[in-house]
Amino acid sequence: MKNPKVFMIALLVVPWLTLPLLGRKAFKRFLPTAIFMCTFTKALDFYGEKKNWWKFYNGIGPFDSMNFMNFGAYLVTSLWVLKLTFGKLPLFIISNTLLHVTFIFGGLKFVEGFKIFSLEQLTKFQYLVLSFFRCLILYAFQYITELNPLKKSFFYKKWIR
Repeated sequence: MKNPKVFMIALLVVPWLTLPLLGRKAFKRFLPTAIFMCTFTKALDFYGEKKNWWKFYNGIGPFDSMNFMNFGAYLVTSLWVLKLTFGKLPLFIISNTLLHVTFIFGGLKFVEGFKIFSLEQLTKFQYLVLSFFRCLILYAFQYITELNPLKKSFFYKKWIR
């Protein structure tokens, strides 16, 4: 099966099917951070493409191929990793590093074969370092979100929780 469009749709839809297992409370707690990281990653995608670090292929309609991975697998994986490891920084770093090493040194060829994206002027090690810094930003943003004094307000307790 070498149909990139079917693969892109699967990258977007299949991870979302795991969300009922995540739980409503965890979803609400970690969604703002996951959305922030997807937005940050999208900005990094634009910058990296401009610098010719990587290349994204045509997606479906007006979306490039990376949108399907970013708003599917990456967003949902961020939610799961935060749920399973937040509050345990060493475990968070180890699990994220293992996920990124597995993707970069194993799954990247698979993704290139389906014309999602490919590294151009960035080595795999440089991409791993970049991914590591992204995971630190993910954890830091969630940590800051947890410290937010608005969470103690009446509005937050009544409407958001």
